[in-house]
Amino acid sequence: MNPTTLRVLFVIFLLAHGWVHMSLAQVPVPQPGALRTPFMPAWWREALDPAWPASKLGLPPQVTRTLGWVLWVLVAAGYTLAGAALLFAPGQASIWQGLAAAASVLSLVLLALYWHPWLPIGVLIDLALLAAIFLRFPAIQFAR
Repeated sequence: MNPTTLRVLFVIFLLAHGWVHMSLAQVPVPQPGALRTPFMPAWWREALDPAWPASKLGLPPQVTRTLGWVLWVLVAAGYTLAGAALLFAPGQASIWQGLAAAASVLSLVLLALYWHPWLPIGVLIDLALLAAIFLRFPAIQFAR
């Protein structure tokens, strides 16, 4: 596969991963007795999941909500900016790698604080991205 195609596919992956975080704020809050689906806090709704570790920290509900939506906005923005940097400045690996690494770390914090049993794949993706950045795998592939 040629490096340009690989780079574009990786950009799409970064964008998709970031936007999946944001999409979790669009998931409807489960009704009592219904299947507990993963949802993230948002500034437009009052609902909190009592099973979230963040809910158990003893913080006021507004702080729990605000922390969650600030984190998911930062994660989505970080992955979006990382993808844009890789697409438009491919020779500047430190820019997109730094943004992707920061977004991955923030994503891990977000997933830990607002955990749901359906989210391990997100943790694995974040850890794989961090490992790839640390091992310089994407930079080596995109330098060809």
